[in-house]
Amino acid sequence: MKSVILIEAYTMSAYRAIRPAIVGAHIGYVGVCGLTFSATIYQKDYAYLVDVINIAAQSAGIPRDEYNIVALQNIAKPTKTE
Repeated sequence: MKSVILIEAYTMSAYRAIRPAIVGAHIGYVGVCGLTFSATIYQKDYAYLVDVINIAAQSAGIPRDEYNIVALQNIAKPTKTE
């Protein structure tokens, strides 16, 4: 099952730290609008992506209050209609 995860960066420094980590993770599809990232990933990759984001922010010295992992929403498989 696929899911959508939203990551909000509240500062440019958080954005600059998180962006290359998300892109470099090579999981799912990533979109950006302003300082908000949207990633469509498999549900099993959620914990990995959260770890990648947190490690990238910690490595850059970004405090947790400068970014937030906002939402995880499952995408239902389409049902067959007759």
